[in-house]
This record gives sequence, C-alpha cells and structure tokens, in this order.
Amino acid sequence: MYVIRRVRGRLLVSVRISLNKISVLVIDDNLFMRSLLRAVLQGLGCGVVHLAEDGRIGMERLLKYRPDIVICDWVMAPVNGADFIKRLRKDKDQAVATTPVIMLTSFNKRAYVVQAARLGANEFLAKPVSPTQLYQRIERIVTETRPFVRVPGYFGPMPRGAEPDSKTLAKIAAVMATPLPRTSTLF
Repeated sequence: MYVIRRVRGRLLVSVRISLNKISVLVIDDNLFMRSLLRAVLQGLGCGVVHLAEDGRIGMERLLKYRPDIVICDWVMAPVNGADFIKRLRKDKDQAVATTPVIMLTSFNKRAYVVQAARLGANEFLAKPVSPTQLYQRIERIVTETRPFVRVPGYFGPMPRGAEPDSKTLAKIAAVMATPLPRTSTLF
C-alpha cells in the first residue's frame, strides 16, 4: 500500500508493508490495554492477534500459537515482562528463543530502555502507544531483521548497525559483564 502525504509543500510517497500475514501475541495484565492493542493491531491489518494476561500464560500461548512477534508489558504478576524475556531467550527451540519482542511499558527512562536491550528485547515502546509508533516498531522488526548473538550473559538481537565480528561480540560481552549502576535500579 502506498501512502502519499504533503510535507512542507512537497509530496512524499512511502510504502506501507502489509501485516495481514503477521501474527502477534500481546501480553499485558491490564484488560483494557490488551483490548486496545488488539483493536489497534487489527486496525493495522494484523492477521491474527493472541492475548495473554501475564508472562506465564504468555509463554504457554507462545509455545502453542508460535506468533511472529510478541508485544510484552514490563510490569505484570506473577511473571513480569523481564522474566518472560529471560525465559524466552533461554528456550531450547531456536524458533522460540529468537521470537522478536517489543517491550512495552509506561516507564520510559533510559535505564528501562537499556535493561530491555540487555534482556534481549528487539524494540522498546513507551505507553501511551500510538498506532503509528506501534506500526513503526513492527515494520522495523519485519524489514530490518537482525541476527541473534550469544555471548556470556546475553542472547538476543545484534545491536543496530553492528557487524557480527569478534570485536563487536567482545564489546557486547563486556557490556553484559558490567552491572547496571545502582541508580538504575528499576523497582
């Protein structure tokens, strides 16, 4: 689908990818947020949207339905988003372990973005969510696939723009070996 818009007197044409073959699992403990995200995803044309109330149920549904993308809230009980991603990235099935994750939270400070990346999240999205932001994150996952890397303390997508060479892998391992500063304590 083409989108034509006028910006500063100039016509810009962009191509929107079709999401009708994309399946998404939304994991959020808030019923309203799950319903809202499902409506937005369906409005964007996503083919299938599955829902889960927490990370434990989310993992069960992920193993059952094998979605293309997971959108996961951070703060949930009994299993939060961070624990969900840790469990996901440790799965023995590579197809499961490499499922792209968009971490969703109302906490948008840098410490949360850094922690989400260290956990292996592919994207980070702060609430409140706009349909445009959500589409952009999904589009980036679909069109800019990044290889996954495994180094001590980390399994997740290669940082954007990085080459999977020994120097980069050593840098990732060094970063993962460095604890977050005490001021970055999340909860």
